[in-house]
Amino acid sequence: MPHRIATSQIFSNAQAHISAAREKEVASANKAATQKEITRPSQAPAEWTVAANLKNDLSVRDTLAKNARFANSFLTASENTLTQLQELVGRTHELAITASGSASVGPQQFHHILPEVEGLFKNMIQTVNTQFGNRYVFGGFKNQVQAFDSEGNFLGDSGKIEVEIDKNLKVPVNLSGSQIILGEGLERGVNLIETFKNLLGGLREGDIEQVRGSLEGLNRVGEQLSLGRTQIAGSMSDIQRALDSHDVNEEQSKKVISEIEEADPVKVFSDLVRDQTVLRAAMETNRKVLNEDPLDVLLK
Repeated sequence: MPHRIATSQIFSNAQAHISAAREKEVASANKAATQKEITRPSQAPAEWTVAANLKNDLSVRDTLAKNARFANSFLTASENTLTQLQELVGRTHELAITASGSASVGPQQFHHILPEVEGLFKNMIQTVNTQFGNRYVFGGFKNQVQAFDSEGNFLGDSGKIEVEIDKNLKVPVNLSGSQIILGEGLERGVNLIETFKNLLGGLREGDIEQVRGSLEGLNRVGEQLSLGRTQIAGSMSDIQRALDSHDVNEEQSKKVISEIEEADPVKVFSDLVRDQTVLRAAMETNRKVLNEDPLDVLLK
């Protein structure tokens, strides 16, 4: 007994074929437009999850890299400040040696040296109040106000500011003014401000013994500043390693994401041409079927 196929069934089959062909053509067109193999989770849930996790990790690492670059800049400002202080202390030490050891210079002639030392003291106060952005590098947590007043009194605190530069890795980005300038908490620590003041007092009073007594303090201050620069160098080495690690991880992650998401251009456009051809063929075939007169079919 011959089977009869209802017109509605023929129509449904035609629509299903066209719909399937159109869906494939749209997917291929979308890949061609975006050059992405995966554009939504349903296409490949596992690969989509991997790529999404890698992108989240890249975002976190980008923030950490910005932290590292900020920390590096802050420490560079501190290191430059210590270099300037070493130069000021070195010049002051030369003048103190001249005042205390030269046969041609006596207490009555200290007034020739005094003005330069007073100028060096003022420069020193200005230098210990160096700012990075709107923050004073030696102010500790109180870094939005001057670290030292014009007389050398410390206005900051000993707070250590730490910045996360890598996962589970933090580095201090500041040196405490109370430690590196005043010598607090350091073995054989020296108060730079008081050392300057002692020298100035000896020069003003014509006290050669007091002037000579400042020499050891100036020497130890130089060593103290060198210690601060060594600490900074250690932190900057940690920062550079972290930045190098970020660069390597970024390159590897982007490569994996690209392999998951990026489409092969040749294959994409080849598939697009194929799917467009299939869609046109399906539409043409089904158009002919749907346009045929049922009586003509029976009479064939």
